[in-house]
Amino acid sequence: MMGTEAAVDRIRAWGEARDWRGYDPYDALSSPLAPLLTLGTDIGRRVLTQAVKSAPVNLRPALGIRPEWNAKAVALVASAYARLSVAREDDDARRRATLLLEQLIDGSTATIGLGWGYPFDVQTRFFGYRRGTPNAITTSFAAHALLDAHELIGTSAAWLDGALRACFFLRRSLLFEDGERSYFRYVPDERELVHNANVLACSVLARTTSFVGRSDLDRIARRALTSSLRAQSPDGSWPYSESRGWVDNFHTGYVLESLAACERLEPSIRSQVEHGFDFWERTLFLPDGTPKYYADKVFPVDAHNFAQAIETWLAAASWRPRAVELAERCARALVGQMLTRDGHVAFQRRRLWANTVPFVRWTTAPAFRALARLELETQRRGV
Repeated sequence: MMGTEAAVDRIRAWGEARDWRGYDPYDALSSPLAPLLTLGTDIGRRVLTQAVKSAPVNLRPALGIRPEWNAKAVALVASAYARLSVAREDDDARRRATLLLEQLIDGSTATIGLGWGYPFDVQTRFFGYRRGTPNAITTSFAAHALLDAHELIGTSAAWLDGALRACFFLRRSLLFEDGERSYFRYVPDERELVHNANVLACSVLARTTSFVGRSDLDRIARRALTSSLRAQSPDGSWPYSESRGWVDNFHTGYVLESLAACERLEPSIRSQVEHGFDFWERTLFLPDGTPKYYADKVFPVDAHNFAQAIETWLAAASWRPRAVELAERCARALVGQMLTRDGHVAFQRRRLWANTVPFVRWTTAPAFRALARLELETQRRGV
């Protein structure tokens, strides 16, 4: 079985050879044929997106869709390089992290502060938004990449300043308040409370203020956090959103990792976080560490679930028994089941077939980042 370091090297070589450009599961609407194929309707955009995402062959070249840079992928890869720069004392990784973060800051699409979106139009069951529209998920991962570099490399004041500017965007453009509650929206002008987006944004504020001591941002994060803490189900799970009750693996992982980052603000939430971890660990994994998609459904086996699971367990490594062991088990399953010979990470395995299209944002960059974190954790523990 290939070890973590060898897997990181294989993924790194693949990504660097392609400048970390790639396709995305949800990039169908970037096709020049999309206006014709969708008839300009919301349902048409959803159907095209799902059809291209789920096809057993890659339809993108035929549709004129090209591999692109994605701000979230850039952020994930920059975080991975920052981690490797410490784990391996790797000057090239440090240099690459610096260059990617410069690119990230320059590529902000927000008009207030710093914020980032996707390089394609998006149509979901909730709402649609245009290419480049800054959203909570991409902005949060970008801010965490800047904070990773500040914490691990620390050679540029622009990184902490960039994280603060991302907090400013989250506060001014995504924070919803109505007197009774507050939360961070997924995109500007939408009202749906999506819990993973809300707590991810809270984690950015919480982590940033640990470096700069902004009590105003602490207060905002605490109040928004409460809106999602109240939504925890008796079994320990969180629904995807206020109006949609499904529970899946990687969104649960986002919530748990983000809550762990917010404990500095509210130490009393530990019991809720533990309850959530217990549910997640008990119901969303197979015995060999393979993540299930839903509690009652294994397939599709999705690489994003593996990567986020590793990140989530390592976020609890200081206080949750067996967290590192479980992260290592999941990493072995990821490498054994999803890493291809050429170095990219496959998208999904289904019962009878596999989708191995190289999706940088969804699979390869998250796996690179997660395995780099595991390597850093292992190095720090002297294992």
